[in-house]
Amino acid sequence: MFIDLSWSLVLSAIVGKYLNESTICIFWNDKFEFQLLHKSDYISFVGINIKSFDDNGGHYIIDTGLKKKELQNKHLFLDELVIKIIISIEVTHCETFVVFDKDIDRFVNAFNKASVYSIWRSLHNKFVFAHIANESPESRNHFFEDQPNILFVVRDHSSASSFDIKTNKFVGRKAENPSQMILVDRYLASEQRFQFGKSLFADKLNNLQGREVIIAGFDYPPYTVIKHNMSTNAQDMGVSGESDFKNVYIDGTETRIVLNFCEQFNCTIQIDSSAANDWGKVYPNMSGDGALGMLINRKADICIGAMYSWYEDYTYLDLSMYLVRSGITCLVPAPLRLTSWYLPLEPFKETLWAAILLCLCAEATGLVLAYKSEQALYVLPGYREGWWTCTSFGVCTTFKLFISQSGNSKAYSLTVRVLLFACFLNDLIITSIYGGGLASILTIPSMDEAADTVTRLRFHRLQWAANSEAWVSAIRASDEALVKDILYNFHIYSDDELLRLAQDQHMRIGFTVERLPFGHFAIGNYLGPQAIDQLVIMKDDIYFQYTVAFVPRLWPLLDKLNTLIYSWHSSGFDKYWEYRVVADNLNLKIQQQVQETMTGTKDIGPVPLGMSNFAGFIIVWILGSAIATLTFLLELSLTYILKQSNLK
Repeated sequence: MFIDLSWSLVLSAIVGKYLNESTICIFWNDKFEFQLLHKSDYISFVGINIKSFDDNGGHYIIDTGLKKKELQNKHLFLDELVIKIIISIEVTHCETFVVFDKDIDRFVNAFNKASVYSIWRSLHNKFVFAHIANESPESRNHFFEDQPNILFVVRDHSSASSFDIKTNKFVGRKAENPSQMILVDRYLASEQRFQFGKSLFADKLNNLQGREVIIAGFDYPPYTVIKHNMSTNAQDMGVSGESDFKNVYIDGTETRIVLNFCEQFNCTIQIDSSAANDWGKVYPNMSGDGALGMLINRKADICIGAMYSWYEDYTYLDLSMYLVRSGITCLVPAPLRLTSWYLPLEPFKETLWAAILLCLCAEATGLVLAYKSEQALYVLPGYREGWWTCTSFGVCTTFKLFISQSGNSKAYSLTVRVLLFACFLNDLIITSIYGGGLASILTIPSMDEAADTVTRLRFHRLQWAANSEAWVSAIRASDEALVKDILYNFHIYSDDELLRLAQDQHMRIGFTVERLPFGHFAIGNYLGPQAIDQLVIMKDDIYFQYTVAFVPRLWPLLDKLNTLIYSWHSSGFDKYWEYRVVADNLNLKIQQQVQETMTGTKDIGPVPLGMSNFAGFIIVWILGSAIATLTFLLELSLTYILKQSNLK
C-alpha cells in the first residue's frame, strides 16, 4: 500500500524549523495524510478534529461546562468549535495553528470569536493553512489582511511532490490589497528541501510601507487634538472626500506617540471621527458604541484619549502599557465670605474667651471684697453698705470698665483706687486687642470651607457633574462608603447643559477635570475663564488611573507600540510633550487660573461692607435693648407694688 508522506514532510519541516517554540493546535482533516515526524522535537501539540463536532459533538478532555455557563450568562451561544478553540487557547496557550483545506474559513470565523472571548491573549500567533490549489475558495475575511504571520502551503494537485509556500502581503495601503498571497518559497518533497531557502516568517512589521493605522478620533485636548483649516498631517475617514474637514491636523500628548510610531515603522496615520462622540463601551455580543465601539466594529485600529484600563472593555479588547497618570478631580465652587451672627465672637478663640471671663470674675471678686473692707474701715457703722450693695458695686464696675464706661461710686481707700486702676488697664488692653482683631476680620474677610477634598465633598454633599459615565466607571463597583456617598451626588449632563450650569453664578456644583502628571489640566470647553473665576481646584484626586491605548484583539503592532512607549517614558519626552502640547493647543489663561487656585484662598477682591457684616452686632444691640426694656418694666412693676403696699 502506497503511503503519501508529502504533507507530513513539508509541514514537519515548517513546524520543526519555525514553530517549535509554542504549543501547536492541529485541526486534523481525514482527507489529508499527515502526521508530525520527530514529535520529540516539539514542545506540545493539541489535536482537534472539526468533523467530530458535526458527528457527535466532539470529545473534551477538559470540562467545558464552566466556560459555556460563563458565555451563556452573557447571552452568548457559541458553537462547539469556538468553545474548543477558547479552551485550547486558555488551557494550552496555543499560539500556532495548522488548518487544512475547506476547514480554513470555518476556523478563521471561529478563531475571530474565540480570540475575543478567551481570557488569554497572544501577540505572537502564527497560522499555517494547507490546501490543494483551486479546491479551497479564496477567503475575503479581514483576518488575512490583519495578521502578518500567515503561511499557505499549496499543493498543485493531490499527488504533486512540490508545494508552493505563500504568505499574505500585509504591508502597504489597503487599496493595494494587503491580503493578496505572494510566493515565498517552494518545498520539494522528493528532495526534502526548500528551493530558495528564504525565511518563511520574515518580520513584516519593521517597514509597513504606508499601511494605514486608523485612530478612533475625538477632540479631547491635551490628550488628542483635532484641528481643521491648518497644515494637515492626517485624513478623517469619517467625512466625505469632498468635505472641507477631510484633511485635519492632529496633535496631543498621546497622539504624538502614534505619530512617532508611524514615523518609525513607515505607516500612514488616519482618523475616523464618524462614531467617536464619546469614550464609549464594548458589549458582550461583539458590538459597541463610541470610540471603543469603533475598535470592536473594525472601523479603527487604536483608540487613545484618556482611556483608562477599564476591565469590562479589556475583556474584549487589548491594551497597551500605561501612557500617563491621570487623576480625576473637580473644580468646586469657591468658598463664600462669612457674614454670620457670631462675628462679634470671632476675634478671640473659645479658650481666650474663657480666660477673659475668668479674669472678669477675678476682678469682680476683688472689687467686692475691697469695697466691703473699705466700708468696715472708713464708714461709720450706721452708714455701711451690706453684701448685696458691695456685690452690685463689684459686678457693675467690672463690666463698666470692660466696655470702657465710667462708674459713679466714690472710693475712699487707696486699695480700691489701685484695684480700679489695675482693672481699667487690664480691660483697656483686652478691648484694644479685641478691636484690632475685629478690624482685621472686617478688612481680611473670613471664608467658608470649600469642598476641596474628597472628605469635604462628601460632607458638604456637593453635586458634581460630567458629560459621560466614563468619568466614574472605574469606581462604580467600589464598596467604600465614601465612594458610594460621593457617587450618589454625581450627575451626567450634556455639554450644553454643563455650559448653562457653569454660567449660572447661583448654581453651586462641581465640574470634573483631569489632572495631568506634570501640573496641567484637561478641562472641558464648557468651562470658560468667567466660570473658573468662581471655582477652585480640589487639593486631592477623587481617584486616579493610568491611561492606555486600546486596540483590537490580535493587533499585531501592539508589541512594537509597547516597546516605543517604554523608550518614550525612559527618555523623558512625556514631560516635554505635555508642556509643548499644552502651550500649542490649550488656553493658557485657563490653565493659569486653575493653577492659581491651588496656592490658597481665592482672592475675591475688595468687597464693600453691608448690613450683613454687622448682623452679629445688631443682634447684640437688639438683645441688650430687649433685656434693658424688660428690666425697666420689671423695676416699674416692683416700684408700683411697693407703693401700693406702703399705702395700705
